[in-house]
Amino acid sequence: MLRNSASDVPRRRGRPPAGGREAILAAALELLRERGIARVTAREVAALAGVSEASVFYHYKDRAGLLRAVFEQGLQPLKELAESVARAGPDLHQVLVRYAITLEQFLDQALPVMAAAQSDVALRDAMAEYMTEQDLGPHRGVAALGDFLAAEQAAGRVRAEVDPHATAMLFVGACYTRAAQRQMPAHVAELPSLEEVIDAFEALLAPA
Repeated sequence: MLRNSASDVPRRRGRPPAGGREAILAAALELLRERGIARVTAREVAALAGVSEASVFYHYKDRAGLLRAVFEQGLQPLKELAESVARAGPDLHQVLVRYAITLEQFLDQALPVMAAAQSDVALRDAMAEYMTEQDLGPHRGVAALGDFLAAEQAAGRVRAEVDPHATAMLFVGACYTRAAQRQMPAHVAELPSLEEVIDAFEALLAPA
């Protein structure tokens, strides 16, 4: 459960105000990044979100429910990615930009959640069960980008010698590395920019 005592949680009948759910998720993510799950309390989440503690427990009965909701919110850009790529058409540069930005947005939100889940066996098992049920993981991003690159390769717009899925894994790995560095508590040397990563990737894929 979220840290609380029975006396801490005010009892209120009825449905909490609209909009509170999104504010709670944003507050929970901010506190997760700052303190880790062990020190996140319902009272602090509620105060930062500008809602009552009762609203936190109305929407999310425990830490596992709250973490899952934050993770699901982070998935939304990935769900919209296929549609945005379709609008981009066969423009490799635009597709890579969309993939990179969307992947990093997702990872910026997902990595703190996954790190928090690792600190508690029950949370870890709950997240593992959810990710297994939904077939979530890096393989999804690699497969999606790899399939696109394979189609571009068949059309002659990607170098014939490259393995499209192995190359997609390199790209996803680069996005993960950049996102993981932003989670580090201390300042470290700068990595190549997103633009530099995309330029290098395009050079790798360009037909001879």
